[in-house]
Amino acid sequence: MAANMAKMLKEAQKLEKKFAEVRESLAEMKVEGTAGGGVVRVEMNGQRDVLAVKVEAEAVEGGDVDMLEDLLLSALRDAKQKSDELAASEMSKVTGGMVPPGLG
Repeated sequence: MAANMAKMLKEAQKLEKKFAEVRESLAEMKVEGTAGGGVVRVEMNGQRDVLAVKVEAEAVEGGDVDMLEDLLLSALRDAKQKSDELAASEMSKVTGGMVPPGLG
């Protein structure tokens, strides 16, 4: 029984190392969320870090701040969803399709 526990512990350590490698690689992967037909764009990495925000001039014409805020929020949500999907996809490669809670 002790041999089985040692084997399980070793496998868990290998899996954790693979997860750490995936988390590192996600920092280098980028996704882009958009809103308003692309007038607002948010670039985010696979760890949900916002890397850039781009706003075309037409998004601020007329001084409609409420509209710009809505577009920014929408682009951020779009980028977050894409980042989450990217992370889940990369993690599932390690787990064979199953992503443990909190790791995706």
